[in-house]
Amino acid sequence: MEYRVLGRTGLKVSVVGIGTLGFGREGLFARGKEGIQEMERVIDRALDLGVNIIDTACSYGNGMAEQGVGEVMKKRRSDVIILSRTHAWQKSENPEDIEIALEESLQRLQVDSIDIYQLHDVTSPEAYQKVVEGGFYEVLKKAKRQGKVKFIGFSTHGSFEVVKKMIETGDVDVLTLAYNILQQKRVASDGEDLKITSQRVFPLIKKFGIGLTVMKPLGGGALTLKGADGKGLSPLKLVRYVVQNPYVHTVTPGVGTLAHLEELVKAGDRAYALTPEEIRYFEEEAKRWGKDLCRQCGYCLPCPQNIPIPSIMRLLTKWQQKKDKELIKNYRNLEIKADACVECRKCEKRCPYNIRISQKMREAEQIFAGE
Repeated sequence: MEYRVLGRTGLKVSVVGIGTLGFGREGLFARGKEGIQEMERVIDRALDLGVNIIDTACSYGNGMAEQGVGEVMKKRRSDVIILSRTHAWQKSENPEDIEIALEESLQRLQVDSIDIYQLHDVTSPEAYQKVVEGGFYEVLKKAKRQGKVKFIGFSTHGSFEVVKKMIETGDVDVLTLAYNILQQKRVASDGEDLKITSQRVFPLIKKFGIGLTVMKPLGGGALTLKGADGKGLSPLKLVRYVVQNPYVHTVTPGVGTLAHLEELVKAGDRAYALTPEEIRYFEEEAKRWGKDLCRQCGYCLPCPQNIPIPSIMRLLTKWQQKKDKELIKNYRNLEIKADACVECRKCEKRCPYNIRISQKMREAEQIFAGE
């Protein structure tokens, strides 16, 4: 495993960490104590393999992910750099709610101090203005002074202008940004152009000595789906693609199983470096996912009609790759289907990728109910 210094924090992080949102995709959040025990088993193995940074959040499984991490912290605290975050600011006008969220995270993680703590998904200019002028980010600075957290920052899907404002405050230690092989602007209104991220944002982050952690290297798992030809992009190589960017300090793909972990951790070994030819091939292959690829982040939820939007979007993505009749059956087994959509577009306002979700719901109903 290769290690890099996380900007001016001085923390030495493994180039490949693990993201605990992946546990949810494997259904562990719904399995109670048994799920927590399985998370503990995977995290323990990750540490044995040289991983030393774990990305989590209070919202993942309503705290279940942090509980899983916490069980490991009881015995291996010195082996782990914890990155956690909250988006309590999105539902509140009271900065004290951030203090409450932090205290709850400390309890679930069973630690006295969190290594890195961020405000989650601060993406629009309005969001950044709210957290700074409304006193929400000040709570993180206070917690840092008190020693409850060591380093602070943001996770964001924002434009270059938004990230530039964050960087220039001088109060940011670590930023978490999405970055993967989709080197393209997905829709006209999309602020998060990954080519700009690589060419302009990353160098600016380095100039200011800020730590950089990368999320969504697998596109929420969607980039690993196989096409009708049975071929797909290798998860190992997709993560290695991100690791080989010299500006990246660490990448934290969502991990759900031991098998998944064993494969992805190899990306931290220089022996798996990609050749220029392989990189060109992957960038060309990735174009087939188009501009409306759902990353399964779940930020679109909750839906007022209780539509399981990520599940339906995943069925659509799989249908695009291979028109399997089993997908129709899976759709029809859903308790609430896409036809419940009233096009309120609340989900679209939350989606960091500006996906036209209401249109996708119409497509899903036409494809899966019309067959």
